[in-house]
Amino acid sequence: MGRRRMTTANLVMLVLGLTAFVGGVALVLRRGGSEAGVYARRIAGTMLASLGAALIIFAVGLAGGLEFSNA
Repeated sequence: MGRRRMTTANLVMLVLGLTAFVGGVALVLRRGGSEAGVYARRIAGTMLASLGAALIIFAVGLAGGLEFSNA
């Protein structure tokens, strides 16, 4: 199986996924605020990070996936 190159759409999806994932992790790790604010920030951060991870997986999968060789 040959590996396909990433198209512009795949690269855009990958960059958006990385941005969403990093932003979500930053929200989860951020300190301060009221108890309700911390709770809401953790929920939003987790949702954003999971969206980013899904976009990354989808972009890599559409580009042919990761190939591991035994050579």
